[in-house]
Amino acid sequence: MATLKRILEAARLIESADAPPPAPADDGDIDAIIRRAAAAESRGTRASAPPPVPAQAQTPAGEASPAAAEALAGVEEGLAFPDIYARQGLAEAAFPVERLQKLVDGLRTLDPTTRRAAITAMDVADETWSMDQVLADADAKIDALRGHQRHLQAGADALVQHNRERIAELESGRDTRVAELRRQIAALEAQVQDAIGATAADVARLQSESESNKAALQRETQRLDTQIAGLQDLVAQFRTPAA
Repeated sequence: MATLKRILEAARLIESADAPPPAPADDGDIDAIIRRAAAAESRGTRASAPPPVPAQAQTPAGEASPAAAEALAGVEEGLAFPDIYARQGLAEAAFPVERLQKLVDGLRTLDPTTRRAAITAMDVADETWSMDQVLADADAKIDALRGHQRHLQAGADALVQHNRERIAELESGRDTRVAELRRQIAALEAQVQDAIGATAADVARLQSESESNKAALQRETQRLDTQIAGLQDLVAQFRTPAA
């Protein structure tokens, strides 16, 4: 920020609040200051930027890419923007739009007109970059972010469709299983009724047999008692009474 302030002071776009106004500088001095500032800014950006992530290999048409397979596990959140750009196959720009963002943020205390004039002066003075390149990088990154959004949406849609199909399979399996269990229950109930009926028939038969046998016993006992009584009468007629 101090470097940018010196650039703007040298370009006579702002005035120093704690130092006397600098002596008029020719265009060559301003050019040198701007170039040194741009070089320092470039070194700082390269030192702080994370290493680019290799773009994913293209998969044949019709086959799900690894990213699409991972999407079924849920939406990947919080992926760093450089990683998103790399996945979308976007090459790193010589002067990325993020550096312009930093410049704008560093000059946010200035009014928009002065801020734009300062950045435009740097663009004109430094031939190593141009505003057109920065804006092209911004357009490319917007397209990459939108492509990533479409990828996330496709992954979310695939997950929803996969779960919908799986739910249909589970419900169909449930209905088939329930129908089979009900069929088995109905068959078991029929077997229960058969067992109850068969047992009842056997019990009734045995009870009837017992009653018939009891009646027969009574009849036979009466017949035998009658015969015994007749024999006893006959014996009594001919047997001499004991003395």
